[in-house]
Amino acid sequence: MASSLENMRAVVTGGASGIGRAIACELASRGAKVIISDVNDAGMAETLAKLGSACSSFHCDVSDHAQVEKLAAFATETLGGCDLLFANAGVIAAGRYTKMTVAEVDWILGANVRGVWSTTSVFARMMEQQAEGGRICFTGSEHSLGFQHANAAVYTASKHAVLGLAEVLRAEAPENLSVSIFCPGLVGTALGGGPRPDGLPAQQRNLDMSARIQAKGMPVEEAARDAVDGTLRRDFYVVTHSHTIRAAERRVLEMEAAFAAQAPWERNGDRFDVNSVLAAVAAEMKSESK
Repeated sequence: MASSLENMRAVVTGGASGIGRAIACELASRGAKVIISDVNDAGMAETLAKLGSACSSFHCDVSDHAQVEKLAAFATETLGGCDLLFANAGVIAAGRYTKMTVAEVDWILGANVRGVWSTTSVFARMMEQQAEGGRICFTGSEHSLGFQHANAAVYTASKHAVLGLAEVLRAEAPENLSVSIFCPGLVGTALGGGPRPDGLPAQQRNLDMSARIQAKGMPVEEAARDAVDGTLRRDFYVVTHSHTIRAAERRVLEMEAAFAAQAPWERNGDRFDVNSVLAAVAAEMKSESK
């Protein structure tokens, strides 16, 4: 039985469609008060029609830090804070590594990396000041864990960056702030079919192929339940697709072989571990200041 989220306050970015819409619906069905944000106003209106009167929307381009700060202010004014953040907004443009344009790369990294950092950093500061803390879920991807497929080079790079951001925030966060990263595989959404900036038209053939592929993915409602349940359990990795472990294992095995051949433990151990060096230098400087 799904846990009740009565009176919990949630914000979901990228809530106009796909996984974001499904997460918002899952949260609302459990009693949470939800704010969705997106740049797609028409899509947000469709989502709101499914959520009920306790939910609201806010137009926000997460790649614009000032807009994210306004979203957080809206959450404070409307809900009095935020208990659950799903930093889900993201974009994709298909293309081979050497064929991507600078504009496409800037768009993907602006939303998927800088936008995720803006969203999670602004809301983490808010949650740190709340006595009850909060929970933050980054939307990564199976690409974060080593899985890859053709025509997704920059998207893959962006999802690796999301994993890095989540790991660092988890390490730096106080005890009352939990961090999760949701890493789904193929899900039945319309990723790639949303609004694009002027001058970045999508090739219709790519959209048609993407739609046919995603139609064969996991039901989006199932993925959303996993995202919400994993975040509530305070799991760091929230995974959904069994095959992804093969890619993760291949990566780990290749890394282990490289270390065994090139940098075995007996070569230098932890002598150059930056955390140990940092602690030693800090101790030296403290002693010198006395």
